[in-house]
Amino acid sequence: MTKTSLNIPQLIKSFFSEYLLQQRGCSPNTIGAYSDTFRLFLKYRIKARKIRSSQITLEDFSAKNIMDFLNYLEKVRKNGPGTRNSRLAAIRSFLNYLLIVNPTLAGDIQGALLIPQKRKQRVVLDYLTRYEIDSIIDSVPQNTWSGRRDRILFQLMYNTGARVSEIIDLKVSDIKTESKGTIHIFGKGRKERNMPLWKNTTLMLRHWIKSNCYTTDMPLFPNNRGQKMTRSGVNKRLADAVAKASTICQTLKEHRISPHTIRHTSAMHLLQGGMDITVIAMWLGHESIETTHTYISADMEMKTKLLNSLQEPSRKCPRFKPSDSLLEFLENL
Repeated sequence: MTKTSLNIPQLIKSFFSEYLLQQRGCSPNTIGAYSDTFRLFLKYRIKARKIRSSQITLEDFSAKNIMDFLNYLEKVRKNGPGTRNSRLAAIRSFLNYLLIVNPTLAGDIQGALLIPQKRKQRVVLDYLTRYEIDSIIDSVPQNTWSGRRDRILFQLMYNTGARVSEIIDLKVSDIKTESKGTIHIFGKGRKERNMPLWKNTTLMLRHWIKSNCYTTDMPLFPNNRGQKMTRSGVNKRLADAVAKASTICQTLKEHRISPHTIRHTSAMHLLQGGMDITVIAMWLGHESIETTHTYISADMEMKTKLLNSLQEPSRKCPRFKPSDSLLEFLENL
């Protein structure tokens, strides 16, 4: 297969149907994310060249064209570095696939493969106090079907620290509501974990399933059309609950709250309760314990206790005074 005879549109199809799905066994979430990237990239190139998708060539995957696309994501679509890096990773995966199909393309693809990931600012994790998370859960009205669903939804999110994607994917069969309730979660990277439930959470779920006559294959948290809830749907319902709770708990107005905030809150409360960091990593389904260490750096209470264990110097340290203008310039940078 020569460079000129490459059928890029067909190779893109093979990349998804054969390489990602059959050879690598990627999860539906990964394939969906890669598909989103290619739809955006192809639409961008089609508009730039005024062509059809069937006319996409290897040249469209040049380093310059990929960099232009990444700049478009950041400047026009206002995507952050994390999204930009995820899009680049998907394109890189396809380029590596092309090298498997035709190793002689190395010279044409090398420049694109060398495009670096962009460093992103590490933000301080935001989390809620126990009073704040209780205020959100308690603010949800119980006189409607959607209100009862939302209260159990938020309670389960806090109980488990699960990702919103893991929660909305739950089916009734994933919940055991016997004397000791448990939940079976299909996590990121196809990792599965079983987790215990609080007694109150178990009772709420038992009543929820029984009162709605749900069968085992149904979504645990459906929308009003009987389908599983979407991320945006959970975001909206949480925003409504936060707005209502903020009238009673004023400190909620100081936070930017999303479903992931509840996950952070659950993790921080486990950490403050004395749970070992490795157990928290397992609880959250983290692939690396380094991810979990972020919670330690975010816990101001733990930092304060650490500082109090140190003895404060009895004398003030004199400020260093540079001896010449160059050192003064460097000191002031």
